[in-house]
Amino acid sequence: MYVICYGKSPKALETGKKLIDDIGGRYVTGTELMTGSFVVAGGETSCAIVMVLPLEVAIKAVEETSTAKTRDLPVIAVSPEGRYAAVIRRGNKPYDRGCDDVYKAIVKSLGSFCFSSFEGKAGITGDLTNLVTRYGMAVNDEEVFAKVNARIRAGEKVNVYTDLPIVFADPVIDPMAYSLHTYPYDMREDFIKQYKAARDGKTEPGVFITCTYLGDGDDGNNLILAPKILSLGIEIKTKTDPGYCRPAIRKSLINHLLNPMAVAKVSCAYSARESEIVKGIAEELGSEVESFDSEKISRTKVPMEMTFSPEKKNDSATALALLASQTGTILIRRSSSAQGLVFSVAVSRNSIILPE
Repeated sequence: MYVICYGKSPKALETGKKLIDDIGGRYVTGTELMTGSFVVAGGETSCAIVMVLPLEVAIKAVEETSTAKTRDLPVIAVSPEGRYAAVIRRGNKPYDRGCDDVYKAIVKSLGSFCFSSFEGKAGITGDLTNLVTRYGMAVNDEEVFAKVNARIRAGEKVNVYTDLPIVFADPVIDPMAYSLHTYPYDMREDFIKQYKAARDGKTEPGVFITCTYLGDGDDGNNLILAPKILSLGIEIKTKTDPGYCRPAIRKSLINHLLNPMAVAKVSCAYSARESEIVKGIAEELGSEVESFDSEKISRTKVPMEMTFSPEKKNDSATALALLASQTGTILIRRSSSAQGLVFSVAVSRNSIILPE
């Protein structure tokens, strides 16, 4: 009985060495797996390829490295830090006979720290409480939030839908704890249709992590989480009534299908940081104010020219949105009103880690 380990990170090499020392076996390279140089000892059936990789990466690696010499072998995924071991392919005869023995030997080697059952998923990962806290997420319904957390802690699989960049952090075992459904920003209409189908009971309820405005109506089944990752760049052209600005900004964001609760920062020129308008908008959105000096604003490179007229190329609103978002992605490019209020919106470039 032995293991054929594959993995490159320092943690993977350390875990793989322990498995090889305890069970017997060797390390192979990706090139070896994909070429005819890969061999299995004659008559040896109690062996398995061990992908010392995150589960979703291991599944992809199996697809990419499958050859005539490897497709009959069992494949077991082991997380680089040894947190879990999961059989992702049992293998064909005669190798499948050794799959269980090798798997048990791996679990024994990794020790009690290792999660090793597809049946009992409770405790694989934490619930969504830390995630909501870390990203300052607005929750649409506290009761639904509690129900979803209870389901996760009980080991039930939860559907997660998002149009934002999401990555998994150990010890999440995708797709055991979450079924993640992602929508690119240019498919936002499809994302909204998916939510409406879940809201209307046409599909199973799920968790929707998004900055997209999905409405203010009650939804006792689906959890909507709006992370505070938007930056609003404000440019005030004329003296404007502060009372007008507060509701106007909220209404305009909704008209652009953005959730006002997702705005983390209201960005302005340093000279406007004490403006009643800026402070009023920040208070309305529950956001902090961040200001920048005029030189930094003017030096910021804004995607696309605002106009072909050279004298009108300055776009402070978009520059401010980019600065506050750490050069993220522009979602609204220079929206203006007859009252002299101009704003742009950018989303932070960082991915959301699910869960933390």
